[in-house]
Amino acid sequence: MKRGMIFQHLLTGIFTLICIITINFLLIRFMPGDPVMHIIGEDEYLRLETLNPKVLEEVRAEYGLDKPILSQYITYLKKTVQFDFGNSYRTKTPVLETVLFRMRWTLLLAVPSILLSALIGGSLGATAGYYSGKKLDTVLSPVLMVLSSIPTNCLAILCLLIFAFRLKWFPLGGITSGGLSGIAKGLDIVWHMLLPMTVMVLFRSASDYMLMKSTVEGIRKEEYITVAQGKGISDRKIVFHHVIKNALCPFITSLCMQFGNILAGSMMVEIVFSWKGMGTLIYDSVNTKDFPMLQTCFLFIGICIIVFNFLADVLNIVIDPRLRKEKINE
Repeated sequence: MKRGMIFQHLLTGIFTLICIITINFLLIRFMPGDPVMHIIGEDEYLRLETLNPKVLEEVRAEYGLDKPILSQYITYLKKTVQFDFGNSYRTKTPVLETVLFRMRWTLLLAVPSILLSALIGGSLGATAGYYSGKKLDTVLSPVLMVLSSIPTNCLAILCLLIFAFRLKWFPLGGITSGGLSGIAKGLDIVWHMLLPMTVMVLFRSASDYMLMKSTVEGIRKEEYITVAQGKGISDRKIVFHHVIKNALCPFITSLCMQFGNILAGSMMVEIVFSWKGMGTLIYDSVNTKDFPMLQTCFLFIGICIIVFNFLADVLNIVIDPRLRKEKINE
């Protein structure tokens, strides 16, 4: 039964991916503006439109924009399967090469922040939820509730103003100072990423804390927890053997959603700190209407979300046998 449920989720993921590819293809083509204008530039486009329109048609044919929409779609599917996403309209470099290069910098910033946030927010939230109303809950909950409601770009700008501009503890932006190599370069990159990563950890820890706290508070009121307390079982054993185990499903789902949105979730922080990752790449591509780059970025984001949603479903099925029982009863 477990395999059947996993296979069902896999088919759903594949169908969703096909829908994303189709929407991604159609969305770009219905955006305002002629793609040829963005390939050769507005000034050149207007000049050729007046003096030599045939050149525009040649460019349109070169990129396959003169073919029927169905033919373009089939060609797009074939190239997608072959990981051939063409060249950027803006830089003329291979799109896949640029996306993979920017992706590694986003992952370098986002992966540690998500893991640290889950560890800090999850552990503090579980403790505050189990000892609801005690000192830890009274002090942390209002602070982290306010922190979770502040937009990440505002929090990033505030930290940049205080710690980088005023105190000069961190650089104002970028990935590295340049001109370094070896260990010195590695330490310089860490120095540049500390402040944006701290902003992300603060924001995500607050969200993880609130989720885990509310989940544990609900579980703590269950009868089996009262029975365990009545038997004289220590709070430590109750938390680790009963509470945490039952609170894992919603927390793992939230964690997988964060990883699913990892390529675009830090966009505002990347823009504020000029971190050359996927977020700034998408932002620049939107401003320049670089359609091939946008298509590829959206596709990778969609794939990432589908994969981690599937992973969350699988982990929940494995961890919580009640989900399998509910499926059987259906």
